[in-house]
Amino acid sequence: MNRYVMYNFVMVSLLNLMLFVPNILFQYRYHGAVSSLIAAAVIGPLFGIVFIRTITKYPGKGVPEILNENYPRWVTVPAFLFFALMWFSAASITVDAYAVLINRFFNPDANVLVILGVMCVICLYAATRSTLSMLFIMEIMLLLNVPLIVMLLVKAGGSDQMNWDAIRTASNYVQSMPKLAPLAAATFIFTGYLNLSIYNRVLPPNYKFKRGYLLPVFGIGVLATTYFIPIGLHGIDGVSSYLYVWSATSDSLAMEYGFIERVLFVFLILYLNLTLIYTASGWHQAMEMIKSCFPKYKPSIDEHPVPRSNYVIVSVFAVITVAALYLLNEKHLTEFTSYWLIIRMFSEYGLVIWIVVHTLLRRGAA
Repeated sequence: MNRYVMYNFVMVSLLNLMLFVPNILFQYRYHGAVSSLIAAAVIGPLFGIVFIRTITKYPGKGVPEILNENYPRWVTVPAFLFFALMWFSAASITVDAYAVLINRFFNPDANVLVILGVMCVICLYAATRSTLSMLFIMEIMLLLNVPLIVMLLVKAGGSDQMNWDAIRTASNYVQSMPKLAPLAAATFIFTGYLNLSIYNRVLPPNYKFKRGYLLPVFGIGVLATTYFIPIGLHGIDGVSSYLYVWSATSDSLAMEYGFIERVLFVFLILYLNLTLIYTASGWHQAMEMIKSCFPKYKPSIDEHPVPRSNYVIVSVFAVITVAALYLLNEKHLTEFTSYWLIIRMFSEYGLVIWIVVHTLLRRGAA
């Protein structure tokens, strides 16, 4: 079962490459981005390992069950609604941004709302499945896509076009103090562990988290890749010219495998799959948080048939997601994401501290 914990961590870590996280980091490349990466490499794994080791002390229970059993509903219901909003907004920001990306690079003549609608229908179907089915879907998609993504990242890191002088120049700005925005963006890479708030329901009673060292090792590798490879290929000033810098980075690479030459199209297809599974997972968790607000709700990891409430809740998510892209442009999405990442960081660590303190008090009372 250890792999299911790592799947969530790997999924969120790799997803950041194609979205707004690198763009936010590069805005602060002269003013604290490097030191923020270092701080995130310490803070992220620390909170992640502490949360995993704490939540697994409650076998078969997610955060909603833990809190509902110990706190009044006037405390838990607002908390569940808030975290449902956070998971929903994370997924919706992702699928909105990727719909724009597909429209721009694959078919500029297509209506972006039609592209988004098709993606939302796919995510809606997956998100309404049971928690156990959601993990199985995640496993299949990651096993099919992550090895190829890692191969392309290694290829980018070993490119002949890599300018190591630009990377050394960027590293010299480590003396600048960390800033809140790049720190919030960098810590997002490690936030996949929080998915255990719902998926802990699937883990068996005797589960013990092993190989915790993989969290900082993999996370630091993704952080370094996210930030330094585009600088090495485009220059420390050139990275500011792109909104989706990793799209340009992948397009600067070529492959000599028959009819496949431009890495960009392969990269976009792989990340399309990753975006769909991340969005479905985020909507599923937000749905479970909302359902936990109802007093008579009893969570089940393998519901059959699918409850109608699942379709109703996730359909609302899909409609809001399409409406958001219709009302907002890329500039608004970028600004919203920057503020959202900061709120996410404080709320995420607030939840971790809440669960840890509750567990310590519970142990002390026993």
